[in-house]
Amino acid sequence: MKKYIDIFLINLVSLIIGICTYYFIDRKVEILAAILVTGVSLSLGIRQYRTENDKLFKELFQEFNFKYDQKYNALLNKIDEYETSGRDYVLSEEEKGIIIDYLNFCSEEYLWYYKNRIPKEVWNSWENGMVYFLNLSPINKIVLQQKDQMNSFYGLFDEIGATINNMELV
Repeated sequence: MKKYIDIFLINLVSLIIGICTYYFIDRKVEILAAILVTGVSLSLGIRQYRTENDKLFKELFQEFNFKYDQKYNALLNKIDEYETSGRDYVLSEEEKGIIIDYLNFCSEEYLWYYKNRIPKEVWNSWENGMVYFLNLSPINKIVLQQKDQMNSFYGLFDEIGATINNMELV
């Protein structure tokens, strides 16, 4: 019910305005009907907007998770495994390219969050993962090398830059 309170209020206000208009102005049924239909139309429009927004979120969520699982998960976990066991991991040229793709991927997720298409709870979870991996030493070096091109990342580093190691040093 809490999710639909605004739709309920629109219909209630339309009903009140319609009844008041009917009784106090002209007692024309057409005016009452027009006001009620306007309220119902507004609430259906809001509901349709939310449904479309939910569909878009679902598509984005599935697309991002699929792409992450297919392209980035194995490499990121491999680097993490090395780093947490105290071993240094040296990225190959191909892996450096994948990490740069991962930065672009993260910035795309941020862009959709910034456009209010990704809910804050989901973004917070994704952001925690990004920050964790971007702070792993081999990945952090790539991030710092990309710092000159920070405006290519749609504001991602304005959002998370303070949580990235050594960001202020470059």
